[in-house]
Amino acid sequence: KYQPTDRLGLSLALREEMFGDDWTPVIPAFFADYVLSHRGRVVAKASVSRNFRFPTLNDLYFLPGGNPDLKREHGVSYDGGVSFAVGRGGSYSLHGEATWFDSYIDDWIVWLPTFKGFWTPLNVKKVHSYGVELRGDLSVKLGRLWALNLNAFWAKTRSINWGDPKEWYDQSIGKQLVYVPEYSSGVTGRLSWRGYELTYRYNYYSERYTTSSNEKGSSLYLLNSYYMNDLGLGKTFRLSVGELSVKLWVYNLFDEEYVSVLSRPMPGRNFGLFIGITPRWDKKRR
Repeated sequence: KYQPTDRLGLSLALREEMFGDDWTPVIPAFFADYVLSHRGRVVAKASVSRNFRFPTLNDLYFLPGGNPDLKREHGVSYDGGVSFAVGRGGSYSLHGEATWFDSYIDDWIVWLPTFKGFWTPLNVKKVHSYGVELRGDLSVKLGRLWALNLNAFWAKTRSINWGDPKEWYDQSIGKQLVYVPEYSSGVTGRLSWRGYELTYRYNYYSERYTTSSNEKGSSLYLLNSYYMNDLGLGKTFRLSVGELSVKLWVYNLFDEEYVSVLSRPMPGRNFGLFIGITPRWDKKRR
């Protein structure tokens, strides 16, 4: 890390990854941020990084459909944006940011249906993925014991196939990749009181294509957009040896019927129970 002035910060990260006996080349990432205004903590940020992703065990060996001949994904990603933060330390705090991202990926791994009735992963030679994302986070103290937190995001993502046609009639070039929604958004609200926490989470995903040619003539070619609502209620207990937290979630609160992948219905209303233990290692007991 290097900070030549009080407004400008620069950093460089280098890493290397190993899967089995296969090593990636050195993976560099460069980050820069500049304080446009101390008032409101307005900061401009940018980064560029090299990316690699190895096929997973399912990609390689899932039966049926695994493809042991898959190549690893590799490419370069860029992003830039502006963030601000106000009201820290007081009765409220507000943070927001807008980010533009742009990635050029070779050998992108995508699962596609086959005429044999099962799915198999393939490498798409060249993919251009780009878009914008907006995020916001608001925290408010509602008196001495109550607190409210809201965070939201909205994203537009285009993932375009610019690889070579596999056949002369291949209509996938210049089209959105299958199962990648162009629009997504979400809002999470959290209300806290005396160790209790009530959380509501809402997410939206736009229509997704099931064919690489982006056909629209049937529900088999275009999956409907869907909304997801989750509700959680939790309690944190402070004990002499640490903290115990218990949380009950109701997923798909309104029993929405939807699919993320063609012909694979997702669960209706379902439940989850989570228990977390955070021990206190210091010798003093409060």
